[in-house]
Amino acid sequence: MKTEMSEQVTAAATAVEAADGGTCGILGQIEDERLQLMGLLVRSHRRLTDLLGHELEEAIGIPLVWFDVLIHIGGAPEGRLTMSKLSADVALTTGGVTRLVDRMTDAGLVERKNCPSDRRSVHVVLTTQGQETLRKAVAEHIEGIDRHLYARLSARDRADLSSVLGKLLDDGC
Repeated sequence: MKTEMSEQVTAAATAVEAADGGTCGILGQIEDERLQLMGLLVRSHRRLTDLLGHELEEAIGIPLVWFDVLIHIGGAPEGRLTMSKLSADVALTTGGVTRLVDRMTDAGLVERKNCPSDRRSVHVVLTTQGQETLRKAVAEHIEGIDRHLYARLSARDRADLSSVLGKLLDDGC
């Protein structure tokens, strides 16, 4: 398998060298279903994220990463998360989450509260303004999902996509 891939890369590199420009680089020359499938998945995610994020920022005034934080806190037990749990949930470093929470605190959306059972832990909770912003953002986000995802897929397509993505997550991806 590695030899086959090496031969494809070598053939693609030769094709690139022989081409009159106008190519998309070496990856444009490799005809490998695995790379094409992964590329479609990555580009689809990027496009949806960009579209939904832009619309959310235009309509509600918050970036998508803030929405991610609000929705994780809003869905957490008792409406509170530790900084470390929030860091894991939004896939940022603890330092990145600290800076993000600082900005969201300045905007009046979240606040830090000491954990009643562990003085070393700090919880992040939604303020009243944060709860209202989350409510509006969820409605806007759902409308965007309807426009950019649901409207483009049949019921069968959505079921198939859900099944396939579920399989990827079940495997620990």
